[in-house]
Amino acid sequence: MPSIPNFWDIGPHTALNVESTWREFVCHSGNTVVEQVIPNPRTFENADFLFQEKGVVAELKEVATEFGSSAAFIAGFDGLMSKVIAENPHWKPALLGGNAPLPNWFNREFVRLFRPPISRILKKANRQIRETKLHFGIEAPTGVLLFVNDGFTTLGPEPVRALAASLLQNSYSSIDCFVYLTVNRYIAFPGSDVPRLVWAPVYSDRAPEWLVDFINSLGSSWFTFLESKIGPFTVPNIAVDDADALHGSHSIVPPPSNDG
Repeated sequence: MPSIPNFWDIGPHTALNVESTWREFVCHSGNTVVEQVIPNPRTFENADFLFQEKGVVAELKEVATEFGSSAAFIAGFDGLMSKVIAENPHWKPALLGGNAPLPNWFNREFVRLFRPPISRILKKANRQIRETKLHFGIEAPTGVLLFVNDGFTTLGPEPVRALAASLLQNSYSSIDCFVYLTVNRYIAFPGSDVPRLVWAPVYSDRAPEWLVDFINSLGSSWFTFLESKIGPFTVPNIAVDDADALHGSHSIVPPPSNDG
């Protein structure tokens, strides 16, 4: 989880185009952008990348949508709050002078509101990975979803990663590793004033041990490549496989610009 110097003074780096930057990284590392090797017309929706030495197929999904602003979320949230009021008619939010805690079930049900949009992403990626592995004759459990979250800030990295892990337990069998990462969105961690980018994988029970090593190495290589684009990080080492390190982290949402 690298960081950059003087973030709080100068703001984040100029936003990178996620797809083109990843394509450049994959080619730079000697691997394959799948659409460049499958002739047109294609008969299936392909995944994005092939790491041919290990037979790893990866699909890149960039999340630029704030799911918490959707009509479906708002309706679901209103339903949760109605349930809170039904249980405790005197409950009111802190902004209105309330001090009663939310019920124990609330956080769990709040996170569940985001299952449908996350599931849709996993479902499409699963199909793309499955069809691409079939095309290349790959049978090993080597499907990877690179989930780049630069736009969905309502939930922090920890609950999103946990939600994906729960969805992968019984569904989406072509995804053997889900990597939560940020490219243009920095993350704040409790007890630290150092903004960081995140690379946080979670694995299915099918994933071989060597895939863990491969993903850790890929994350390290990715951040080294990223440094060549945006400058050096103040923290050179990356903790890429530590779920506990995500606890309490949240997206940094800069205040609106006063320009214009």
